[in-house]
Amino acid sequence: MRISKNLVALLTLFIFIFVVGTVIAVRTVAYLEAGFELKGFLVEVITYVIALTGWFFLFIYSYLKGDFKDIEAPKYDILELEEKIQEAEKGGKK
Repeated sequence: MRISKNLVALLTLFIFIFVVGTVIAVRTVAYLEAGFELKGFLVEVITYVIALTGWFFLFIYSYLKGDFKDIEAPKYDILELEEKIQEAEKGGKK
């Protein structure tokens, strides 16, 4: 089975949502077992949901913008830029 970049991006998103959901569930159980009020708990959960929604939209925006299409290109761009800088420095010293 060939693993595509789309599949990797989708799996990353699902893992992120699973981790955040697990954190929310664990905090919920701990919060309710400690006997705190439900109002404070709802504020905390709403905060988590808003943060998760923001991260989700950033992920979708980044995916649609094409940031996950060629994840190796920036590495080579930086190496080429470094070579150009070194050549310019050598040329300036002569």
